Parts: sequence; structure tokens; C-alpha cells
Amino acid sequence: MYRFDTQSHRYRDVETGRFVKYAQVLETVNSEVSRLEVRLKGHARLLAQGKIDIAEFQTRMALSLKESHLRNAAIGAGGSNQLTPSHYGKVGAQLKKQYKYLYGFGQDLAEGKLTKEQAIKRAGSYAKSARTSFFEAEFTSRGKVGFYAKRLLDAQAKHCLSCISYQRLTWTPVQNVIPPGVDCECGGNCRCRLVFRKV
Repeated sequence: MYRFDTQSHRYRDVETGRFVKYAQVLETVNSEVSRLEVRLKGHARLLAQGKIDIAEFQTRMALSLKESHLRNAAIGAGGSNQLTPSHYGKVGAQLKKQYKYLYGFGQDLAEGKLTKEQAIKRAGSYAKSARTSFFEAEFTSRGKVGFYAKRLLDAQAKHCLSCISYQRLTWTPVQNVIPPGVDCECGGNCRCRLVFRKV
């Protein structure tokens, strides 16, 4: 079990008292994304089998997205009790984008533009957007308590032009750094890395 340390903005292992590695926190976030992908594909399969209609499919997709975005935002903020109106506003903005895409998805389905396989794959692709809510919540919280960050490119990944321009090699106030997946072509697929420190 982990406990959030508000001073360091890191999680501690309750048993050992040691800080949890950032990579482990990201694993938790990515696990949530993987579970979401399974749920979203499941909705698409029910649609393909004729067990639900397009309207019900969109409703289920929207609800699953909302729940996962909020869970990942809570991880980034240090727990659901740490979420503020600012955090919820950021999640709402991300969901608004996804709902817009979901509306277009529904139109394509209604017009028969997608095969069953394409629909299932497209439904699953929405899951990665939930990573963005983690980063935005984390940045919102750290920005309030004087953290600085570096945003680095993953040498093994292909980056969009926006991510290249967002790179920060020197310590920069968190509020002046763009969170991974925000306002970039990569979206939820963004592979930029972060390093934090409190000055």
C-alpha cells in the first residue's frame, strides 16, 4: 500500500517507508490505460454483435473514459481527496476532446464506414488519452508548490514536431512546461520523459 507525501509530492511504501519509484507510478497509470482499452473494445464487440445500439455504445464509451481519466488524475494529484476544481477542469477539457471524437466515431459507424475489426481497434485507441489526465493533474499539483521540471525526448521513440519544441533541457517552473500528451500530435502516445525537483 502507498501513501502520498505532500511535501515531496511522491508516494511512499507504507511498509518500508521508502519512496516509490516514478517508473512504478507510471506502471500503475499504464495498467489503468490497459484495463480501459479492454473495456472500450468490449463495448465495440457488444455493438458488433448487435447487443447494443450506437447510442448505447457511445454512452458506455463516454462513461468508461470519464472513470479512467478521473482515476489517473487522482494518481497524479496524490489521491482523489487531493483533486481540486482546477484538476477537474483539466479532466473536463480532455474529456470534451474525446467526446468530440466519439461523436465522429458514432457518425462513421452509422454510415457503415467501418468494419467490425476497424471499429474495435478504433474504440481501443481512445484508452491512451487517459494518460494525459495523469500528467496534467501531476503538473497542476506540483506547480502549486514550487516544483521545476525537465521535459526530455525518449531517444528510442519517434517524436512529433510539437514535442521537439516542448523539450526543456534546463530546470523550468512546472507551470511553464507542457505536460506530455497535451497540445501535441502524439496525444496519448506521447513518449516524452519528465524529471522533477523542488527548488
